[in-house]
Amino acid sequence: MIRTIARYGARHVPGTTWAVIREFLLGRSVRGPAIRLFEKKFAEYHGARHAISASYGRMAFYYILRALNLPTGSEIIFPALTFWVVPEIARVCGLRPVFADINANTYNLDARALARAITPSTRAVVPTHLYGQPCDMAPILELARQNNLVVIEDCAHSLGAAYQGEKTGTMGHAAFFSFQMLKGLNTYGGGMALTNDNSLAAEIRALADAEPWPSHKAVLSNLISGYLKRAFISPYGFTFSMFLAFYIASFFGHHDLTRFIWEKIRPLHPLPPSYRRRYSNLQAVIGLKVLEVIDSLNAYSQLHAHRLTEGLKQIRSIRSPEILYETIPVYYQYCIRSSRPEELSHRAIRRGIDLETMHVDICNKLDLFSAYATSCPVAEATAETLQLPVYSSLSTEDIERIIYVIQEIGRDLPPLSPNGGHAPSSMYHSRPAAGRQES
Repeated sequence: MIRTIARYGARHVPGTTWAVIREFLLGRSVRGPAIRLFEKKFAEYHGARHAISASYGRMAFYYILRALNLPTGSEIIFPALTFWVVPEIARVCGLRPVFADINANTYNLDARALARAITPSTRAVVPTHLYGQPCDMAPILELARQNNLVVIEDCAHSLGAAYQGEKTGTMGHAAFFSFQMLKGLNTYGGGMALTNDNSLAAEIRALADAEPWPSHKAVLSNLISGYLKRAFISPYGFTFSMFLAFYIASFFGHHDLTRFIWEKIRPLHPLPPSYRRRYSNLQAVIGLKVLEVIDSLNAYSQLHAHRLTEGLKQIRSIRSPEILYETIPVYYQYCIRSSRPEELSHRAIRRGIDLETMHVDICNKLDLFSAYATSCPVAEATAETLQLPVYSSLSTEDIERIIYVIQEIGRDLPPLSPNGGHAPSSMYHSRPAAGRQES
């Protein structure tokens, strides 16, 4: 039987299930000591003073913005390539999102574009460490200093990554992290705010603690759902479920059927009731287990990424990601450019390898932000990118199979143009009303 490899892999640490069951039997599924301990350990891991848990990464960002109390109508700058929920949360807080273009090699916020986007109304910037690759923070921080801007790092993809010896999330005024199932630290949802500012931390804590506790039933239901989803994308689960649908769909056009289950892109004011809750003790128990081994899990993804780069460097139809000098990426995704992304994706799935197209949103092109439309041509050209599986649970044999399949297909495709190649705009306009569940 064909060996299939799913695009996603959820991290799970042995022994976690029994730890969760024990806490549940002790009646500590919702409230319990693990929450504060997890926050403490998370802060210590980053060498930071304060970590405050939240129901989502997006809610951690919401609390940060509320605690900053920026003037209504203030501008806040985001990279055009990011998850749509993040700038929408800023709008919920009464701020005006402004989109700046990205660097063509790193996919992160370009400092030159940031400089052009700053106006007298700008009060904050949110550099996103996309795909686990740290932003070039030195020029961003210098621009922020010159213009008296608050820097809020989006670390949803980058837990454990480092820039010039400093972990992402520790260089700005505050940062937020996501613990959604596919993230580097998976607690089946949740997030964290991080800061060294004592007064800011106190305000964030007050906002987070004011939310209601979830019910025991909701916590248990969430974890059971997460475990089932994790099984669904396991090698056997994927082979006997989504793979067959993807395989058949690849002969009829765009095969990425996951777009039908993405979170709908929509205004978030008022915030959905499901957002307004506190982080649970059972999730914190899981978080503590994963945090103990986060560096070793990241090391597997890094090893896989390095092998992919080495194995694919002679294929002229693709370009592997470039590593920014003096950074340590954690490879939440391994993003390549391709001269024929759809063809490569379709032919790969027919050989059992699932590649993902466009993992995040080109926000300046979304109808949701049409009132803030700006031209960001580099971000708009990222529709020719694909994400290769690189997650930590892949085996050496899996990585070698991915390389073999991409080599085999890539040699048949035309060379990538010197500037990276631009895919037709229809590729990113094909999803105007749906977005990914990310933070």
